[in-house]
Amino acid sequence: MAEQSKDSSSETSSGTSNGDITPTTSTNGSLFETHVAELDNDGDEDDPNDPELLDPQSPADEGYREGDHDFRFKRLDELIKSHTAAAAATIKPEKPYNDCPSRELHNSNQRAIWRRIREEAANDHDIPNALFSPPRTYIEVRVSEWPRLGHYCCPCDINPDACEAIEIRAPGDSEDGITKDMFIQRVSEAFYGRDPGDNKEGDGDGYKIGGEEDRPVIDHFDYMIQGGGNGRVKIMGHIFAMTRGITP
Repeated sequence: MAEQSKDSSSETSSGTSNGDITPTTSTNGSLFETHVAELDNDGDEDDPNDPELLDPQSPADEGYREGDHDFRFKRLDELIKSHTAAAAATIKPEKPYNDCPSRELHNSNQRAIWRRIREEAANDHDIPNALFSPPRTYIEVRVSEWPRLGHYCCPCDINPDACEAIEIRAPGDSEDGITKDMFIQRVSEAFYGRDPGDNKEGDGDGYKIGGEEDRPVIDHFDYMIQGGGNGRVKIMGHIFAMTRGITP
């Protein structure tokens, strides 16, 4: 299966297949000749009804890595960045990352931002309710520091095993699979926890990402794609939350 890389700010790919190799599209849309994959020409065809292709439940499933799911994320990504850009711009490259005296206060401020994101997304009919077409019920968001140290052209330069993971799983009988509201809620809670009184665990605000000295703010999302023709963005593997204010 040929691979391409996709920046979250663009929903079309400039990569094309020449029959043997597929060039890689970087996060800024330029072409690279790295990460070339030979196409499988053994004549075997995947069963289109294979559950691992239709609704992969693990990163090990073929459909998770090389599936045929259109990731309808562009509008939601733009909305999120419009709200987080100001906070991301204030994050310093080293500790203390910002002027918040505590992680608790930082989390509270960020939860307010993500509540507005959630409200606006719910009322924006240009953002599809189902983020995947056909629907998917499982995806992982891996958290990586930003800016990256050293070379970076696309998520293929990230070791996902070195990243904290946010698992997003919809009910198996869900008609829409993972929805925009579910995505926003799961990511926000993992980064910033819940408001006082909403945390069922009763341990602080219940955030999962980073430590007490971190002040995480998502700069942008990035992910790998294949295809991209006819406006479709076929996601491959994880979504990466490129995050300022965390310790690598």
